[in-house]
Amino acid sequence: MAYKSVRRLREIATVLARHGFFPLMERLHLSKLVSIPLRLMGRKITREKEELDEPTRARLAMEELGPTFIKFGQILSTRPDVVPHEYIIEFLKLQDSVTPFPFKDAAKVVEAEFGRPIGDLFASIEETPVAAASIAQVHRAITRGGSEVMVKVQRPGIEETVDNDIAILGYLAKLLEKYIPESRIYQPSGMVEEFSSVIHREMDFTLEASYMEKFRENFSADPRVMVPRVHWEATRQKVLTMERVSGIKVDRAASLKEAGIDTEEVAHIIADVFFKQVFEFGLFHGDLHSGNIFVVSQDRIAFVDFGIVGRIGQDMKQNLADILIGLATQDFDSTVKVYQRMGILPEGIDRASFEREYYDIILHYFGRPFKYVKIGELLLDYIRLAAKYDITLPRELLLFDKCIIELEGLAKVLYPEVNLLEESEPYARKLYVERFTPSAFADRALSAAGDLRDFLGDFPSRADRIMKKIVDDKLRIEFLHRGLEDFMGEMDRSSNRLTFAIIVAALIIGSSMVIAAEAAPKVFGLSALGLLGFIIASVLGFWLAVQILRSGKF
Repeated sequence: MAYKSVRRLREIATVLARHGFFPLMERLHLSKLVSIPLRLMGRKITREKEELDEPTRARLAMEELGPTFIKFGQILSTRPDVVPHEYIIEFLKLQDSVTPFPFKDAAKVVEAEFGRPIGDLFASIEETPVAAASIAQVHRAITRGGSEVMVKVQRPGIEETVDNDIAILGYLAKLLEKYIPESRIYQPSGMVEEFSSVIHREMDFTLEASYMEKFRENFSADPRVMVPRVHWEATRQKVLTMERVSGIKVDRAASLKEAGIDTEEVAHIIADVFFKQVFEFGLFHGDLHSGNIFVVSQDRIAFVDFGIVGRIGQDMKQNLADILIGLATQDFDSTVKVYQRMGILPEGIDRASFEREYYDIILHYFGRPFKYVKIGELLLDYIRLAAKYDITLPRELLLFDKCIIELEGLAKVLYPEVNLLEESEPYARKLYVERFTPSAFADRALSAAGDLRDFLGDFPSRADRIMKKIVDDKLRIEFLHRGLEDFMGEMDRSSNRLTFAIIVAALIIGSSMVIAAEAAPKVFGLSALGLLGFIIASVLGFWLAVQILRSGKF
């Protein structure tokens, strides 16, 4: 590991220890990276920090560790299948509000991207940013054509910082898998790889600009929604220039009321627009925290920051519609059938036990008045139940659930009586009804006919390839052994220890024979070669005994 990475790893270990996670550093064998005074105080600090719960301390540590860890926490908040509910709620509070970088550095990034002075692009640009986030900051500007715009500029050196931190996260994930075996079920290394893919996409502002244009096109006929227009002539991978949005942040209910805006109506608009994105367009904004939604007027809202976007296919739309209708009508049997139709229930699942626990969750929520029902938390409970029964849920469904939690939080700030099930019902029922129209049956028939045609067309060539392999004796059958990785590792360790013990025994026997033969040279009347053999055998034997004792397995 490079010196810079080691220094950063030491910083990470120190921050985690300072926030009460010193025992974790010990389990990961990273305690030596912590300073001696902090190491001595580690457990005392942990006890003192217990006045704050663990999820809060984790969030504070991520905020202190900077951009990459803030983003990592935000991505973890979309994984309720592996992250406990209390952590999800806490990580949703992670906001990209950090210290801005100097304007001269922002100007250098812009000029490097376009290869010309910043004055050639903008008639004027404010040096003080209106917002500073972990990856970029935003400046007000006026283009040469006189348009009022917002310029999003990527933080200098952020790519190198992110790449270095991701490498360290990958290293930490491997330590988790090695020293905390129970963490392997959550696939820490896979989570880091997923995070790396997401954050690198988010750092490509041209991709974000393309999504903005798509959302703008989708809502072109809907006067309730404003999506800023992209100024492509002033947009590159590290610079995004968009139409300026003027409005009030959606969670500032008092300010909205002072401006004469009906917050109840705004809550209905936000919910309706979200479900329209999901069920009509199959493309939805995946980061619905308050900083990304502005109220422009009584009947109009604006979305910004399209770094995280969810995509829902037609089949998933139908499944979501059926789930929401089943919950709204309290037809819980139908929702279980949807999960079965999705093909996500494992073959060996205990159906009776799963359904019993599922009904318990449902009744826990629906045994009370609708206004007290939190759909986001209900879906979270189901996701945790799914994880318990090894049910793998699609990532789009997990992101949808995260958005529901955020949406529910925002909507209830504006109007506590809001009911997201009622808001979703028109779209869900429309999809449900469309499934039984003659055109829908015709489309499914055509699709099935096309699949059959492709199968019949490919069958002769596939059969011919299989027969050739059989004739040429090249047909292979591979067996995949699941759950035997630890067993094989133990077998390797056992065989290595046995081999080592045989070598030690051979040294002892050989040395005894040399001493018995009184071979020269001699030390204290004994063969020096024999004594050397005994010393080596003693050292190796002692080392082997220590390793066995440290493993805790005799």
